[in-house]
Amino acid sequence: MHKSQHPSLPNHLQSYKYPYNMNLNKLFYFMVFIMTLIPLLSIFFTNFIHLWIMMEMNTIIMISAMAIFMKSFKSTLNFFIIQSFSSLMLIYLMMMTNGNSNNLPYSTINMILMIAFSLKLGLFPFHFWPPLINQNINWILILIMSTSQKFIPMVIFHSFIDQKNNTTMLYIMLTISLMSSLMSTLMNIFETNLMKIMTFSSMNHLSWMMMIIIFDYSMFMIYFATYTMAMIPLSLAFNKFNMISIFSLSKTQLLNFKAINFLMSVNLLIVSTIPPFITFLMKINLLKILIDNYSTLSSFLLSMASIFTLIFYMNIIIKINTFNLMKIKFYKPSLSNLKFNFSSMILISIMVLFFVFFSFYFM
Repeated sequence: MHKSQHPSLPNHLQSYKYPYNMNLNKLFYFMVFIMTLIPLLSIFFTNFIHLWIMMEMNTIIMISAMAIFMKSFKSTLNFFIIQSFSSLMLIYLMMMTNGNSNNLPYSTINMILMIAFSLKLGLFPFHFWPPLINQNINWILILIMSTSQKFIPMVIFHSFIDQKNNTTMLYIMLTISLMSSLMSTLMNIFETNLMKIMTFSSMNHLSWMMMIIIFDYSMFMIYFATYTMAMIPLSLAFNKFNMISIFSLSKTQLLNFKAINFLMSVNLLIVSTIPPFITFLMKINLLKILIDNYSTLSSFLLSMASIFTLIFYMNIIIKINTFNLMKIKFYKPSLSNLKFNFSSMILISIMVLFFVFFSFYFM
């Protein structure tokens, strides 16, 4: 690609001179930095109005970045309408609930408020809009959409659920999380668009985060930070190779990028929440809480949905390492490589059993 072209710019801007594109590039990463900084600052605020204002600032910058750098005006307009409507619902309903007693019983207002949170975050029954929008933006904005755009609404949700402490609200949130996890798994079965696959993956993780944040806020912060750190290398690599479809994962094999393949595979394993990674331990802890106090059936369905998502992650990992697998099959490996691979498998198996044992022993 010529240096005067930029993959994230619309076609009508590609013909401009390089200094102008450089300014746009700096503006884009400045917007990304602001959208990363605002959620970090929101940790220190507890007032609903302050959090709502910071959430709106973050949304406005996201809409501006989509309008300047993306080619789809329809996606930008849809995102603007959805976010504006849900934000107005949130601030209006939260002002109504805060004007009443702290021991407010379950009512229609609380039900509508939970629906507004679902619309804002893209959970069930509004799970259809995130993949439609994410397929028309680049991977950097998908990273922002999956992480920082979701953080402030979840902090507001935590403050709200702490004040209400209603068992009925808890079961409503459990139903929303369960249906979001199941729908993200079902919609991923025949999907080949890599952007949609990672969007459904983000929806699945978000459904687990919404349950974790109810019981343990510090556990949610660790889970969210781990997921964000795993998504950053994946999004940068997908953006570097301009990967759109799952069949384009073979691009990493053109120059035999062994380090990139390894890094992407490890981060996919972290996102897939398999042992011995810390995300797996948090899911196990949440399932134990659900089994002990609330619903065994819900914990079973969440576990099944999480297990089925492993199929999609393993499919991506296999396609990334296709060339290496072919070399192992068609070329005779050396004895030292066989010993190293065998020893590595034994070591990983022991680590997995070790972490699983102690995760159940200390709970």
